[in-house]
Amino acid sequence: MTKKAISTIMRLLLGVKAVCALTFAKFVWVVKTVFFSLHILWQPRQISSNYKFLPFFLTIVVVLAIAACNNTPQLEKRQTSAMRTPIETKTVSHALGKVEIPLKAQRVIVLEENIILDSVVALGIKPVGVVYCRGCEEKFRGIPSDLLADVPVLGSIGSLPSLEKILALKPDLILALTNLKNSYKLLSSIAPTVMIDFPTMYDFKERLRYVAQVLGKSDRAEELLTQYQNRIQKLRQQLGKQLEAKTISVIYLAGSADIFYSYRGDFLPYGQIINDAGLQLIQQNQKQRELTLSIEVLPESDADFLFIMTDLLKKDFKKANPDFLSFLQKPIWSKLKAVQNKQVYNVNWNVGGTIGANRIINDLFKYLVKTS
Repeated sequence: MTKKAISTIMRLLLGVKAVCALTFAKFVWVVKTVFFSLHILWQPRQISSNYKFLPFFLTIVVVLAIAACNNTPQLEKRQTSAMRTPIETKTVSHALGKVEIPLKAQRVIVLEENIILDSVVALGIKPVGVVYCRGCEEKFRGIPSDLLADVPVLGSIGSLPSLEKILALKPDLILALTNLKNSYKLLSSIAPTVMIDFPTMYDFKERLRYVAQVLGKSDRAEELLTQYQNRIQKLRQQLGKQLEAKTISVIYLAGSADIFYSYRGDFLPYGQIINDAGLQLIQQNQKQRELTLSIEVLPESDADFLFIMTDLLKKDFKKANPDFLSFLQKPIWSKLKAVQNKQVYNVNWNVGGTIGANRIINDLFKYLVKTS
């Protein structure tokens, strides 16, 4: 082959490269294809006879290459367009206004370990990221830890988790309580963020329905509430006349042997469940949602059954309450009706939704139905 022919081929190949702006890999493929074809055509013994077809052959190669390149941007454009197909969305109202969220969120992060998380998991959604309760008896209060065993933990409640970790999980929806409202703009810059204000949505059934609406799982929420109601009805039937005769008291201990906390009956799930079961809760008509009370007024919380709650780890509770045993030995304690009748039970009722509600119902069956 003459130098002139080689020069012509190289110029044509460079022209193809310039016209279609191929990537280096595509250009190499074209070059290999051309020279492979030339190798077949120009066997040593056939150079003179095939050389006359060179212009025609190169013309075809150039035309096909340019046509392919002209189609490449269109193909890439169609692929890009398909990748950018708008996701179906809906607008929901939340504690801080309105936000547009995916119609069917696939990657949900829950920056709360009890009140929202219970509903999310119960609805069949496995979060891609969660926070936990540091120092509590359970990392996710009221929720079996095996349900979230392989879910990345982003931090603990009460503080904003690492934004870098949240970004890495590529969420399409973030759920949180309003205790993180100061970080709402930051979170919203990562993904649509829905915030729930617990004090204005403390009914666990209402909260379940709301979370279900956000996640597009309203039918499942009604199924869960029907199952809950069936269990409550069964409990009421087995309790029988005890519904009218017996009273229940629930107090909360945390950090001090001389004080306890009392919550209004409708404020926390356990009170709502006890009320649904038709039982008489001493704290049902308490005016304030939460009271901090001294040991001297404990008799006002006396009942047939006394349930004591704490969310501290047992070892931490003992450490924080070194004189707690002396508290149990005080005369005021021994005079309680529940103590005298040996109807005092330590329970873990710090729950947020229907998963935890079943634990409470189990305890009511265990301690009340069996006792009766």
